[in-house]
Amino acid sequence: MNRREAIQRVAMILGGSVIGANLFLEGCTRPASKDVAGLFEKDIIERLGDLADAILPPTGTPGAKEAGVGSFIPVMVRDCYTEKQQKVFLEGFASLDAKAKEIKGKPFGELPIEDRTAVAAALDKEAGEFNKKQAEEQKEIREKNKVKQNELYHSEENDPSHWFTMFKQLTLTGFFNSELGCTKALRYVKVPGRYDGDFPYKKGDKAFA
Repeated sequence: MNRREAIQRVAMILGGSVIGANLFLEGCTRPASKDVAGLFEKDIIERLGDLADAILPPTGTPGAKEAGVGSFIPVMVRDCYTEKQQKVFLEGFASLDAKAKEIKGKPFGELPIEDRTAVAAALDKEAGEFNKKQAEEQKEIREKNKVKQNELYHSEENDPSHWFTMFKQLTLTGFFNSELGCTKALRYVKVPGRYDGDFPYKKGDKAFA
């Protein structure tokens, strides 16, 4: 699975565009920002992985943290996000403990996995409401700058989406680009054969990597 296929898959899952997708497809050529250096600290990578696991927890397959998503996210934020997007992401992630205390009474890192999942679900709902309102307010800008050839490209003239939307997209992108995501969560065929448009499918079958 190449970069474009991975981005398209995540966009299809989320039902929208993927923030920073254009730079990801181009190889992340945006100059690095010093503001995100703190994301590379070991304890922060651990926290990123914990929140990613609340989105994609380990079940019959490895979770996002085991797949290395915690280390993947800082690189993407540094290299593929605009300064405005980086600012929103950093400020939002810094508010995680406050949100966890508001919902479950404790900092995120002190919560059991089921409560972490509840916090992630609340953030996801909050993000959906925020993005819907923002989309209406920025409808004219979005239509004006729409790239018809590729819906994945995200206009920089729009204000950034909710920080948790960015986090969720990065979690899914990182997971499905990882070795574990491709070989454990998906069906990996090292040398695929011919295209078969009538391949037998049973409900619950994994998608192919």
